[in-house]
Amino acid sequence: MIRLPLLALFLSGFTLLVPAVASAQLEAPTRLPEVDPGPMEADLRDESMDSPVDDGAYVDDVPEEEEDVPAEDASTDVEFEDSAGAPARGSLRGVQEAEPAPRRERTPVAIPPPPAEEPTVITPRPVTLSPVLAPQVTDADLEAVWNRWRQARATNDRDAAAAALTELRTLRVELSATNLEPLSAGFLREAAVRRRAGDLPGAVRLAEVAVELSPGLPYARFELAELYALEKPGDVSRALGQVRQALTTLVQDARYRRPAMADLGSLILMAWGATAAALMALFFLRRLRYALHDFHHLLPRVVSKWQSAVLGVLLLSLPWVLGLGILHTLLLMLAVVSLYLSRAERVVAAVLVAGVALLPLAAGQLARVTAFAGTPAEDVYLLERGGLSAEEARSRVLARLEARTATFAEVVSLAYFESRRGLLEEARTHFKAASLLKSSDARLLTRFGNTLVALGDPDGAALLYAQASRSAPDLAAPHYNLAQVVRRRAKTLPDAEVGQELDRAATAMASAQALDNSLIAREPPPESRLLMNLLLLSPPLLEADWLPLADGTEAGRQVETQLTRWLLPGVPPGPVASVGAACVAVLLALLGFAGDRLKVARVCERCGRAVCVRCDPELGVGSKQCGQCVNVFSRRGLVPQHLRTRKQRQVDRHRAWSGRLTYVLGVVLSGAGHVASGLPFRGALYAFGFLFALAAVLLHQGLVRGPYGEAPVYLKLVPAALLLLGVHVLSLRGLHRLRRGE
Repeated sequence: MIRLPLLALFLSGFTLLVPAVASAQLEAPTRLPEVDPGPMEADLRDESMDSPVDDGAYVDDVPEEEEDVPAEDASTDVEFEDSAGAPARGSLRGVQEAEPAPRRERTPVAIPPPPAEEPTVITPRPVTLSPVLAPQVTDADLEAVWNRWRQARATNDRDAAAAALTELRTLRVELSATNLEPLSAGFLREAAVRRRAGDLPGAVRLAEVAVELSPGLPYARFELAELYALEKPGDVSRALGQVRQALTTLVQDARYRRPAMADLGSLILMAWGATAAALMALFFLRRLRYALHDFHHLLPRVVSKWQSAVLGVLLLSLPWVLGLGILHTLLLMLAVVSLYLSRAERVVAAVLVAGVALLPLAAGQLARVTAFAGTPAEDVYLLERGGLSAEEARSRVLARLEARTATFAEVVSLAYFESRRGLLEEARTHFKAASLLKSSDARLLTRFGNTLVALGDPDGAALLYAQASRSAPDLAAPHYNLAQVVRRRAKTLPDAEVGQELDRAATAMASAQALDNSLIAREPPPESRLLMNLLLLSPPLLEADWLPLADGTEAGRQVETQLTRWLLPGVPPGPVASVGAACVAVLLALLGFAGDRLKVARVCERCGRAVCVRCDPELGVGSKQCGQCVNVFSRRGLVPQHLRTRKQRQVDRHRAWSGRLTYVLGVVLSGAGHVASGLPFRGALYAFGFLFALAAVLLHQGLVRGPYGEAPVYLKLVPAALLLLGVHVLSLRGLHRLRRGE
């Protein structure tokens, strides 16, 4: 049972606690700066927190400022009264001792309601954005850095050489230059010097620098692959990787692909002409005997065969004597032997000779489609890649622009090069000039927007990016650049507008990354050096936009004229002459089908003599054997046995001689043996492949030299030699089977 005084004491204490709790609940929270007070010492802890809570509904006088007191005065007794009137003592440190205030009656204070909060006006702090820079570097500056590297290497100053090399790498990245081919060629020469001196690791390092400065230079990768193979012969994959990348670049880059195509096309045309000349000479020599036989019948009977033969040879030599050219000679040879060729041989001969007649047109067209050096396309190529020699291309494009002959691709590339080199005002002028030629091109708008960003007009750039994204929705660069511009602009806006702007930037960035996954890992440059070329994307021009500028019309006309004068001297060059000569070759081949009506001589299938109905009227028009073979082998008992035996020996000697001659021809020229054996189609294919491979071996240096070097010799000779050997072996194998009767 609880006593009454104790219960009264408990209830009075509970009554004192209620106003304090209510006061704590009604107090409005106050925003204060958060300061870490640090750990509280044990003697600084307020002991009143362990004692009963006093009535908090009273206000005492509190001094405004407290002064620090010495350590010896730190312990001061301060009296507090509890609800029962008993003094409670607490120890406080750091409070200066003062006279106790006169005792006064405490009056309760009513707690007023919290005042209504006034709307807070947030004033944004002015944010100064780092300017977007455009490096102002010329070709002379790049050459100066290269000269510093050379001088440092000559004096064996490794630190200066490393610094110059680092600067070259940095400049290439900051200028957004794809390749620095002249500098890479210089490093390759230095690598060759190191290789000859026996410093193979040093040569490898220099070749790697050359590849790093010009990843798109195939000959640098070929050289690096060779050095890799010499340094570590067992690591085949490393060398083959460089060769594969070099071949890929050689096929994809028009500057290196077109000279290779010109060399390949030239070899094909040369092999065609050589095949036509070789096989026509073989047809002519094998059938000349029968042509001279019929020519003898055209002359008076008093003329002997040797006289008619001499006269015929003199007439056939007229094209050479008169200097009528190779094509006239081939046409004359076809005209002489067309009546004595088989149907397959006539078709092969007509195709070969007609192809030779069309060689000037084919060579001219090859020169047109493979022209690149010295054309406006090369200027656009150099300006787009932004490396060395681009300033010379800029001068040529400026001259054409003043003459009002520059095309859209040239002007856009000119402005793009100027913007990357820090010529921003010139770039803006030329971008405007390009917009007059084609205003809605997305690549033009994107590049123009980048220039405006560097000129301090991000709002205008954002409009161009938006227009570019509408013009080409599948292009990632406008979306990405818009996101970068909007993000930077959001830093200068009030807090109420930042969220909307950041949402717009996030949407643009998501669109860019959806179109190009590689942009996910792309990091913008640091604010300390915010370069336009590194911050923003500039979509390159498509090859289809500028490659038609590689106009080889004049080069093709010159090649066509020169080749026509060599093949058909005295004939005006042009398509009429070539097509006319080809038509003549076809007509001469068709003339051969009239051989039966003209009763021309044939080849005896046994002894090889002429089968002539004029000499032997008893023979039929379609007879395949001469009169002697018919009397000896077909008509039994007509000739004595010794004559039959002698004729048989003649036939055997003829067949043996023909077999040996056929094999010799096959050894000298693949396919010639098949042609002599009566297989002209197969023989022509073998001959063409053999002569093509032979021309590739003999002319491995090429007719059109590529820029900054050429492919290694082994890369040209090994495939050509393998092709030559393979075709020759297959041809001899076929001849061997023919001789065995398979």
